[in-house]
Amino acid sequence: MNHGYALFAPILADTSEWTREVFGNIPPAAKAAFYAIAAAALACFAYGVYRRARLWRIGQPSDGSKSFVKSTLAALPELLFQSRLRQNRVPGRTLATSAHLLLFSGFVVLTIGTALIAVEHVLAGMLGRDANDAVFHKGVYYAVFEITLDAFGLVFLTGCGLLAFRRWRMPGSIAQRSLDWGVLAALLMIGLSGYATEGARIIREQTVRPEFSFVGLAVARSLQTAGIDQAGAVTLHFVLWWLHAALALGLIAAAPYTRLLHVIAGAKNLASAHRPLGTMDLISMEQVEETGLVGVGQIEHFTRRQLLQLDACVSCGRCQDVCPAHEAGKPLSPRDVVQDVRGVMNLHGTSELPELVGGVVSHETLWSCTTCSACVDVCPLGVSPLDLITDMRRFAIGEGALRGPAAAALQKTQRSGNPWGLPPQERFAWADGLGVPTVAENPQFDVLYWVGCAAAYDRRVRKIARSVVRLLQIAEVNFAVLGPEERCTGESARRMGEEFLFQEVAAANVEVLGAAGVKKILTHCPHCLNSFRSDYPQMGGRYEVVHHSEFLAELIAEGRLKIDAEARKKLAPGKVTYHDPCYLARVQNVTAAPRDVLQQTLGGDGELVEMPRHGRATACCGAGGGRMWFDDTPDQRIGVGRIEEVLATGAKTVAVACPFCLTMVSDGVAASESDVAVRDIAELLIEVIDAKP
Repeated sequence: MNHGYALFAPILADTSEWTREVFGNIPPAAKAAFYAIAAAALACFAYGVYRRARLWRIGQPSDGSKSFVKSTLAALPELLFQSRLRQNRVPGRTLATSAHLLLFSGFVVLTIGTALIAVEHVLAGMLGRDANDAVFHKGVYYAVFEITLDAFGLVFLTGCGLLAFRRWRMPGSIAQRSLDWGVLAALLMIGLSGYATEGARIIREQTVRPEFSFVGLAVARSLQTAGIDQAGAVTLHFVLWWLHAALALGLIAAAPYTRLLHVIAGAKNLASAHRPLGTMDLISMEQVEETGLVGVGQIEHFTRRQLLQLDACVSCGRCQDVCPAHEAGKPLSPRDVVQDVRGVMNLHGTSELPELVGGVVSHETLWSCTTCSACVDVCPLGVSPLDLITDMRRFAIGEGALRGPAAAALQKTQRSGNPWGLPPQERFAWADGLGVPTVAENPQFDVLYWVGCAAAYDRRVRKIARSVVRLLQIAEVNFAVLGPEERCTGESARRMGEEFLFQEVAAANVEVLGAAGVKKILTHCPHCLNSFRSDYPQMGGRYEVVHHSEFLAELIAEGRLKIDAEARKKLAPGKVTYHDPCYLARVQNVTAAPRDVLQQTLGGDGELVEMPRHGRATACCGAGGGRMWFDDTPDQRIGVGRIEEVLATGAKTVAVACPFCLTMVSDGVAASESDVAVRDIAELLIEVIDAKP
């Protein structure tokens, strides 16, 4: 301790002269000109923000259930630490993410430093001190300040350089505009001119302890090598100071007219109340009667927050990179949807606005979306192209724009209570010979097993329901089913845009579930799971809802389902890969339970191999958002890329946990002429369970 103090004692002996001038070498007239230009820049900035805010206000009022102050405080970690950007890594985006984090952190620290210098200058003026008589910008504080700002200046420049390299050599899906290059060049020039000004200032004022400004000192030595002495540094410093000030003030003035607007719009959007993934706004008949609106057909029909999001988007292309429809060659780019709608917003108030739905955004584009939520989940600024799409779908449905098998599925759902259009009397045929109790036969049940339309009517998917029932019976779970009283949840209908069909079937289901006294629902379908958790509370139906992967994992952990070691050896599946359903992994964040079930099923007799895209970053099978009911051939389906990933693992079995995924992956594997088996986790588990009493 004493040795350390002795080492630094000479350095810390006299810190009173550790300081520098603020506004040194800047005469009063130049200061006045600076203040005038700064005021003009701020006015230009304010007008630019006001101009955009006026456009946001043309939209419908947004939900204000959460106070702005509380939401802003809640969003501070996201804003300051860029948590969404760091967490939502996109393949091929590591460089861009790192570059943005460097630029942002450097910018924040340099902005804080500039603000502190301004405070120092104002306080000195209020106290009547001259430029050399610092208030607080001196001593150890000064040393730490100078070292920190010089270091973060390098961080800032590194970020700018990496972003420039990324745009130049690895453009990917990022949108390229000359103005964007101009902004990046201005940021680089601000950083470089700041160091140049610092170097000239060190020579001019013969700064005490210049090594604290270590980058500036290196610049100063380079200038001296080039022949700049103290007299020459006076003029050079003055010129460089004005260059630096002009660049900074010019960028402030221009910010709302460039993509830098995302700093304001994005921060405000993140500070707004966010809906969880998988949720949609409810449209009431009262709203329709009051506004005459069903969905969005014109730009002013969007909410104010949605219009704000249009300006938060920086067209980085992350959403496009993860969009399964875009990957499959469909005419959908979430990024382009946002930017195209923004283009319409920019034309608001002109004599003629282009047709939004079916024009600027085509019907084919709208119905290419699988509503997988990947675009929403990956956006660092919380922009939701999905909400724009589903709102425009609602309008298109109202206009009768949907045709073909998908429209027929909606009609069948309304007529027969299921998209297949099969009789309700056949809904319970899947349970033949299993002795499955209905709620009428077992009114004291603990858990209602919701079978869903696919398992009720699709012969292949029925095997899932039969496996789940056998597992429940072995574990002696007190369960029941609705049987013929069950009907479609309306999940697909809602996400296709048929809001009132959803409300019709949901209201009927809520009534049936209420009459049966249902408290807890078990389902093997992630779409039903999400609908019960996210949609049905809006219709008055609130239940504890669990996916079969979660429920089966609990039964295994409790010892109610025991693994038969010999049966597990006979199963011998070799390599197994697991496909995460979007609505289970990404939307409901259930990723561990299916893997727990598979690990227990395989033990040491099989190997679970992960695909490159797994967990929340899963790739869509192509069935969500009503795409299940479109008549694409297997090679035209959105999940083709996923099938390629499945086959690349070399697995002999691909496990799934969703009936839609089972169908789509099975069709894709069959089209590839592969012998890979596609099975639900319950089908695999039942084969290794000791069923002996």
